[in-house]
Amino acid sequence: MEEELTLFYEDATEQLQLMENALLDAKDGTDDIEKIGEIFRAMHTIKGTAGMFEFDNIVSFTHIAENLLDDVRCGNTKLDATLSSLFMNVKDNTQNMVECCVNNQDFSEELTSQTQNLQIELSSFLNEPITIDNQIIEVEEKAVSNEDELLWHISLRFDEDFFNSGMDIISIFRFFNKMGEILINIPITSSIPNLENINCFKTYIGFEFDFESDCSKDDILEIFEFVEDDVDLFVFKHNDIDSLLTLLTHRENENLKEVLIENCSYNEESFEIQQTPAIQEEIKQEIIEVKTPSTQVTINNETIKEESKVNPEITNKSFSLRVDSSKVDLLINKMGEMVIQNAKLMQIAEQNADEDLEEVSEGISLLLEEIREAVMNIRMVQVKDSFVKFKRIVNDTAKKLGKDIDFIIEGGDTELDKSVVEKLSDPLVHMLRNSIDHGVEMPEVREQKGKKAKGTVYLRAYPDSGSIIIEIQDDGAGINKNIVLQKAIENGVVDKNHKLSDKQIYKLIFEAGLSTAEEVSDISGRGVGMDVVKRNIEELRGVIDVDSSENKGSKITIRLPLTLAIIDGFLVQAGETKYIIPLDLISECMELTPECQTSIEGSSTINVRGEVLPLLDIRSFYNEKVINEIRKNVVIVKYGNYKVGLQVDELFGGQQTVIKPLGEIFENVPGISGGSILGTGDVALIFDIPRLLEYRIKQGE
Repeated sequence: MEEELTLFYEDATEQLQLMENALLDAKDGTDDIEKIGEIFRAMHTIKGTAGMFEFDNIVSFTHIAENLLDDVRCGNTKLDATLSSLFMNVKDNTQNMVECCVNNQDFSEELTSQTQNLQIELSSFLNEPITIDNQIIEVEEKAVSNEDELLWHISLRFDEDFFNSGMDIISIFRFFNKMGEILINIPITSSIPNLENINCFKTYIGFEFDFESDCSKDDILEIFEFVEDDVDLFVFKHNDIDSLLTLLTHRENENLKEVLIENCSYNEESFEIQQTPAIQEEIKQEIIEVKTPSTQVTINNETIKEESKVNPEITNKSFSLRVDSSKVDLLINKMGEMVIQNAKLMQIAEQNADEDLEEVSEGISLLLEEIREAVMNIRMVQVKDSFVKFKRIVNDTAKKLGKDIDFIIEGGDTELDKSVVEKLSDPLVHMLRNSIDHGVEMPEVREQKGKKAKGTVYLRAYPDSGSIIIEIQDDGAGINKNIVLQKAIENGVVDKNHKLSDKQIYKLIFEAGLSTAEEVSDISGRGVGMDVVKRNIEELRGVIDVDSSENKGSKITIRLPLTLAIIDGFLVQAGETKYIIPLDLISECMELTPECQTSIEGSSTINVRGEVLPLLDIRSFYNEKVINEIRKNVVIVKYGNYKVGLQVDELFGGQQTVIKPLGEIFENVPGISGGSILGTGDVALIFDIPRLLEYRIKQGE
């Protein structure tokens, strides 16, 4: 049951997030039927699944919300700004109810009171009276004078593998009893095999029953929404004789007529209505549409055979599968161990000069590469699913500050490692709030400057040179570099005599305790946060940069690696230590001739075909011992708009690299992001290229 509740919680949370996104798009009101449909489906789906778990309080609450949304859908009520705001409160309240029910917690007095108030407010738009009984509000059922209009006949057969759907038959009947009353229920047992042939995991039983309710056919079909492929279902009004005859023809092998006359409220005359040719043709067509793969039926001694027309697009359709993230992490860890073990195998093959073993090892390497890519893709997700959650934060923050913000998401289909996305959430929230609070001006101030009263904040993502770029940009006042510099001098961050470029001044906002806010609010202004943002980004092996233009706005750029687990690396050596450079950051490798070595001796730059690049001697940088009779090489690395040459001793070539943490002892070693175990069992250090480039560029400034 715990697993089913987890799935219910995940599904409900996902539906509520979709509802919130649609409501934020419609916060000023909308006639967009697609947005309205998204909001309606969220309430409808949660009501259905909550009913399966007997969460009656959620069912009754979402039912009245669904009724009002149905009115909106039908055009009887307009989704204006007031109603949109109300449904946002409904969404939040539903989330709280779901969390309480899943955790088996009683509703607090506050939640109970809020639920009742919202139901009263929702019912006021429906112009329907409600009654309050034991703190549960229900919409009174409309009286229906014609009893025939209340009576339905349901014919239900289950697929043999129905139990594999995760649902149970009792839950279905329980839901029927919540919507009305089952008057007669006849089990159909003709498909049950002999005792020795019974499989306890198969479903053999069916039901014919009369059901009394004022609900619609769509309401009844919704009960089976999650198992529609696992049931054979007929639903029609009890007095709909044409549908009754269609049912008999469809179930011609069950002698159903006698069962219905004997047990249900039908008589012999019900089946003796003369059918016109038009009705017969209509029944034939209904049966052809109902039957699946290859079937044949008989109507008035005429055999109809309909071969299935399989749509290749349907057969090739892919489906989403919910998998616990810990299982994927375990798979990736085991994949990493396989990569390490295969490296050892290749090492042994080379040492023993065993050609057959080398061939096998190379084949395994290719397979591992394919498997590695497939496994890593499992954890790659589109960033839009996380980005859309920020709409609410932007909307609520802007509303609290009295500002009007147009929040635009671009590049939502960009993919990034799920673990990176999760760790990125808090830094993005902080920076978005800063853009709204510090960046975008108040509407009246913007108008005085000749701007539109509504400000704009962009959140975009796109791939670039083996990395993912995430940008937060606003069209606000920009960063006042004079104020930033003055604050930094007052706080002792920089010396007043030190000359800084605009770029260096803007980066001072990431220093701890430095804030340019004139007033402290409950949103920002205490100088706490941007230093943490920078640290969090660096922990993801990323870099953060900022650009600004006074009265035009600011842009914060984050550059991140695609994944944190396994990379394609390039093995080099400097002194006695082996290092790994991420392969996708390498532009080219150069072997230095004696003449080249002489020309760069003691120099901090290197001339590459007329282009002068900064040069960083790795051996000197890490105080490595000098090994005699070695070659000198330069690896040109590029990150963003920067290029630097790394001088090393030897080049060994590319290899798959499993990134391992190095522990606290290496925390303060500049330019190192982790380690990897080689086939020899040795440890190679993985370069943090952004940090190295940053260090070298600062040296040259």
